[in-house]
Amino acid sequence: MHPVKQRGVQLVLALCLVVTCIATRAAEPLEASVKAAYLAKFAFYVDWPPAAFSGPAAPVVLCIVADDAFGSLVEEAATGQVVQGRAIAVKRLKAIARDSGCHIAYVGPEARLDAVKGSPVLLVTDAQGGNGMINFVLRDNRVRFTVDDDLAAQFGLNISSKLLNVALAVKPRGAK
Repeated sequence: MHPVKQRGVQLVLALCLVVTCIATRAAEPLEASVKAAYLAKFAFYVDWPPAAFSGPAAPVVLCIVADDAFGSLVEEAATGQVVQGRAIAVKRLKAIARDSGCHIAYVGPEARLDAVKGSPVLLVTDAQGGNGMINFVLRDNRVRFTVDDDLAAQFGLNISSKLLNVALAVKPRGAK
C-alpha cells in the first residue's frame, strides 16, 4: 500500500477508535443516570411491612453498597421524592448487614443475601444472572431489569404489578 494511503487508513482507524471511546464514555454516565432514576422510583412500587420503619415519618433508606459509580446521581434522583409520606434518604455503605437500616440496597455481584436474609430489604444488583430481587440488565443499549418476585416475598416485600408488568422477565411467587 502506498505510504500516503496507509497513513490515511491509520488516521481513519484512529478517528474511529476515538469516536468509539467517546461514545462509550458518554453511554456510561447515561447508564448510571438511568439506574439512579430507577433506584429512586422503585420505592413507589414496593410495599414494606409496617415494622420495617422506625416510625410513621421515617424515610425510605436507599443504600448504595460497595462500588459506587453513581456520584451524586442517586441523591439528585431521590431529592424531593416522597413515597407514602416518606422522603427518600440515600446512604452509602461498605457492606450491608441486617441492622444497616436499608429499605432498598443497590449491591454488587459479590453481595451475600444471608447478610439480610429475613429482613425487608429490596436488593437491586447488576450481577449477571442476578442475586437480587431486581437485577439490571442491558438490552439493545437500554437499561432494563428483571424481577425475582419469589425472593421478594421471602423477604416480606410486595412488588406492585405495575412494576412487574414493565420488567423484562419475572420469576413469580412460588416458582421453583
